[in-house]
Amino acid sequence: MRSILMQLPENGRLLVRDDGSDDSTVSQIEAFGDSRISVLRGENIGFARSFLWLLMKVPADIDMVMFSDQDDVWLPDKISRAWSSLMPFNDRPALYCSAQTLVDASLRPMQITPPWPRGPSFSGALSENIVTGCTAALNQKALGLLQCAGIPKGVHFHDWWLYLVVSAFGTVVVDDQPSLLYRQHGKNLIGHGFGYFGRQIQIVRFLLRNDWVGIMLKQVAALKRCYGHQLGVEQVALLEKNFCVGTDGAWPRWSMILGKFRWRQTLLQEALFRGLLGMYRLRLWPLPGKRLK
Repeated sequence: MRSILMQLPENGRLLVRDDGSDDSTVSQIEAFGDSRISVLRGENIGFARSFLWLLMKVPADIDMVMFSDQDDVWLPDKISRAWSSLMPFNDRPALYCSAQTLVDASLRPMQITPPWPRGPSFSGALSENIVTGCTAALNQKALGLLQCAGIPKGVHFHDWWLYLVVSAFGTVVVDDQPSLLYRQHGKNLIGHGFGYFGRQIQIVRFLLRNDWVGIMLKQVAALKRCYGHQLGVEQVALLEKNFCVGTDGAWPRWSMILGKFRWRQTLLQEALFRGLLGMYRLRLWPLPGKRLK
């Protein structure tokens, strides 16, 4: 919080949601004695819903909204860099995100996250997330766009949802320079993992615990439900060709699995993605107990 407050403008605000903690979280926050801080107490509703709930509390006339995890450290120019990156896009929704310097629990630097080979796109956002939520910033038009949907049913990752919605209607800016120290430790809900193999281990662990394809499909259904009437002709055609979308869920078509269209950032990721979709289509993965209801 110190790293945020040191660069937060005098008229800026820091909204903190406490999700029913039973430790000294709230008392430590109140000890700052800073009038810019507002603590909103609630129950544990999960990280994605907590962030989206906070987003609904942001006044509509705010110029820029930024997200923060509770255990990272912002670099001194984080706010100014995000602001400079979003300024050229005042006429449309825009989302900024950046690389991160991965550090251990004691803030010892380990590595910088590598750039994404293909960058952001709407088609990419349908199939993967390249936005790390604690680096994200939204302009006013993006805020209004997202507030229209509220907290949609079926959204598992708030940052992926931001990326998907803004890529459909505006611009996503990816900064390859780190804007924060991204702390990695044993209690990360998601985390990144150190090095290439550390990242792959994190991905495998997540896949073993969660129905990732189901998460993706639920989010596609949420997009169609909340914004389907606003999507462009090409976007609707892309969805209809590759997904069978219902009110509360979706299903990948064989054209998505076997077609020539490129979805992921690397060829290896593409092969793994199609294999996972194929297993899902044949009901071989995930195990029945892990399938989203």
